[in-house]
Amino acid sequence: MTNASSEAAESSARVLELDSRLNHAPSRRLVEAAFAEDLAAQAGLASALDWVDIAHTLTLAREGMTPAAPARELLAALRQLEATSECPPWRAEDGDLYTNREAWLVERTPAAGWLGMARARREALTTAFHMTVREKIIVLALELIEAAKIFVAHAKTHRFTIMSDYTYLQAAQPTTFGHYLLGFVSPMLRDLDRLDGLYARFNLSPAGIGSSNGSLTFQNRAELARRLGFAAPVAHARDAMWQSDLAIEALSNAVTCVVSTDRLAEDLMVFTTGEFGTVRLSDCHSRASKIMPNKRNPFALAYVRGAANRLIGLQAAMAAAARTPSGQMDNRMQAYEAVPQALGMAARVVGLMGEVVAELSVDRSRAVSGLKDREVCAADLAERLTVAIGIDYRAAHRSVGRMMRQLADRGRSLGDVSADEVAASVDRPDAVAEIAGVLALALDLDACVSARGDVGGCAAEEVLRLANSHAEWMAATKSIWCDRQIGLRRAKNQLDAEVSGFLREVS
Repeated sequence: MTNASSEAAESSARVLELDSRLNHAPSRRLVEAAFAEDLAAQAGLASALDWVDIAHTLTLAREGMTPAAPARELLAALRQLEATSECPPWRAEDGDLYTNREAWLVERTPAAGWLGMARARREALTTAFHMTVREKIIVLALELIEAAKIFVAHAKTHRFTIMSDYTYLQAAQPTTFGHYLLGFVSPMLRDLDRLDGLYARFNLSPAGIGSSNGSLTFQNRAELARRLGFAAPVAHARDAMWQSDLAIEALSNAVTCVVSTDRLAEDLMVFTTGEFGTVRLSDCHSRASKIMPNKRNPFALAYVRGAANRLIGLQAAMAAAARTPSGQMDNRMQAYEAVPQALGMAARVVGLMGEVVAELSVDRSRAVSGLKDREVCAADLAERLTVAIGIDYRAAHRSVGRMMRQLADRGRSLGDVSADEVAASVDRPDAVAEIAGVLALALDLDACVSARGDVGGCAAEEVLRLANSHAEWMAATKSIWCDRQIGLRRAKNQLDAEVSGFLREVS
C-alpha cells in the first residue's frame, strides 16, 4: 500500500469512527448502495457547506470554545477546500459529503478534529440545505417575475386580438388573446406570495443546536445565523433539526408553479394544432419529426408537461418520506437532492414558458374566423334580451337555447338569424324593432368584448389597466427579491472579512 493510500485508509477509518463505536468497515454493498446514493444526493450542498463549516469554526473560536491556534489552522484548511477549483474526488467509502470533507481535512491538518465540536453532521447538512434552498427560491422568484413580465407585455399587445374563450375545450364566449393570457399572470403572482412565505421559513438558521436539544457548548446561535445570512435562528432546537414540513411545502410550491404553467402549455398544445391554427410556436421551441417531414412538434410544451408530472411524483415522495415517527434521518435523505432539484426545475420551466410566449405568434384572422358563425354570442344575446325586454334570464336562456337547437337542425347558425326569429323565440312579436338592435349588438364581436369593462373583464381598457397594475407590483417585488440576493452575497463577503481579520489576529 502506498503512503497516499495508507493515509486515505487511515482518514477514512477515523471519520467513520472505526475502532471507536464500530469495529468493522462498511460492507461493499452498503457503500455501493446507500453511501454512494447519499453522497450523490448531497453534492449540491457542497458550496453552502463550505460557508457553514467556516462560520461554525469562526464562531466557536470567537466565543472561546475552540483554541485560537487550531481554529486558525482549521480555518486555513477550510478556505483551501473552499477554493479548490474542482470538486475533490469524494469517495463513497468515506461516507456522505460531511465525512468526505472531514477525511479531506484530516489528511491536511490535525486541527480537523475541532470541526465536529458541539454539532451533529445533520446540523451542518441541514443548515447547508436551508442555504441552498433559499438561493433556489430566489432564482425561481426572479424567473417567475421575468416570465410574468413577458406575459403582461403580450397581453397588452393582444388586448384587441379577438378569439373565443373555451370551456370543456368547447367554444364559449368572445374574449381576446390578451385577456386570456393575462389570466395566467394572476397564479404567478400568487406563486410569488407563496414563495415569500417559504423563503421566510427557510431563512431561519438551524445552526448551533447541538444534536436536537440544544448545545452544551455555547455557540451563540444569533451570531451564527448572522454570519450565514439568516434572518434569525429557528426558535426551537428540535424543530430546527426535523422540519420535514418545509420539504413538503417547497415541493408544493414547485408543483403549483409548474402545474399553473403547464395549464398554458396544455392550451397551446391545442391552439398550435392544424385544426385550430391560432397560435404558432417559434422554430426554436419546436422539434422536427424524424419520419414525418410535415411535422413541427411543440417539444417545449411537451417538456413542461413532463416536468409537471415528475414534480408531482417528487412531492408525493417527500410526503411519504415525512410519514415516520419524528427524529428519522430518512425524512431528509431524499430532500437534500429533491428539493433543490425541484425548485431548479420549476425555475427552468417557468423561464422556458416565458421564452415560448415571447416568441410565439398569433394568427389574428384565424382566431376571429372561428367565431364567424357567432355561436359564442348566444349568452350575450340572452343577457341583452333580459335587459331590453324585461324577461328573466332563465326564460331568455331557454328561448335562445331552443332557437340554437332548431338552427342546428336546419344547418344554420346564430350568425344568420333574423330579428323576427328571435322575437318569435321569446314570444314577443311586438318587440321586433327593439330586438333587432339587441341582436345587432349581441352579434358584434367588438361590442361583446368592449361591454365587459368591469374589474377583470376582457375590455381592452380593463386589460390594459390590470396589466399595468401587475407590472407595477412586479417591479416592486423584483426589487425585494434582488435585495435578498444581494444581502446573501454581502453576508458571505462579511464572513470572509471576519475570517481574514481573525487569521491576522492569531498569526
